Parts: sequence; structure tokens; C-alpha cells
Amino acid sequence: MHAAVRVEAHDRKRLEQLCRYIMRPALSDERIQLNAAGQVELKLKTPWRDGTTHLVMSPLEFVQRLAALVPRPRLHLIRLVPA
Repeated sequence: MHAAVRVEAHDRKRLEQLCRYIMRPALSDERIQLNAAGQVELKLKTPWRDGTTHLVMSPLEFVQRLAALVPRPRLHLIRLVPA
């Protein structure tokens, strides 16, 4: 979502859609599980070209990968390069 998304005050249906979108988790609970060894298994939405369907990592590595996706404060995610 970006700043160009707006909902009129009387448009309750679009407001509900926007709220549902904002509240969606980054990863589905059904795709993440702990295996018997205590490793995190993340099921991929679609298999990779090499046939990989799951990623297996330690809990610490999983948290590190999630944290890497969070942008730094006051950092713009879209940068325009002058022509």
C-alpha cells in the first residue's frame, strides 16, 4: 500500500477492504511450522524451478530473515532516479 490509496468517508465497503488488507499477516500460519528437530519449516507458495517446496532454517535464522524485510525508520521504499 502507498500514499495514493484513499477511501472516501462514506465508502464503508472500501474502508472494510482496506482494513482487512492492512490486518493481513505477512506469512500465513498454515505455511509455517516447527519440525521435530525444532527447525522452522516454511512452505513456499509455488515450488522453485529446482523443485524446492519448503525452506528449513533455525528459529534465529527465520527471525533474521523476517527482520531483514522491515524497512528502516523514515526510509522510502520507492526511489526515483533522475533521468
